[in-house]
Amino acid sequence: MVVLLSTRLRRKLLVYSFTHPDEDRYVRELALLINEDAGNLSRELRKLEKEGLYKSATRGRLKLYSLNKSYSLFGELKSIILKTEAGNKRRS
Repeated sequence: MVVLLSTRLRRKLLVYSFTHPDEDRYVRELALLINEDAGNLSRELRKLEKEGLYKSATRGRLKLYSLNKSYSLFGELKSIILKTEAGNKRRS
């Protein structure tokens, strides 16, 4: 598996996604929500989709991304992300 929290972009994406696990978002919408560049975010989402953590669906001309809850390590990753985020909030 790719290093989980290796970049700021990936950390922000995963924290947002795991705190909003039932949402489907298109790249530009998600980029605005986490205040990141849509091009970089698109590349990151493609990597994570290839890894199996995200899935995508096309609606009309939009490609929507969401967490793949069937991913074998979904529960463990969710626990790690939420614990990491809680720890970061306490230090702030």
